[in-house]
Amino acid sequence: MFDQYALFEYLSSPEGRNKIIVGIILVGAINAIFITYSVRSIYGAVQKEREKLRIQQAKIDKLAPKQE
Repeated sequence: MFDQYALFEYLSSPEGRNKIIVGIILVGAINAIFITYSVRSIYGAVQKEREKLRIQQAKIDKLAPKQE
């Protein structure tokens, strides 16, 4: 299919190592973006749920005020 020895020689050269490093950096950047997106979406969902609960509690308090 392809010459493994030539591929190994290329990856062992400085140019090949630079490409490997760039590839690792790109994969790391994509992972960081994915993690940031996931955390923000989860945090946003939690914030929306808290807001819904706060509004629901305000409605309950309005309908049945506490008597002291």
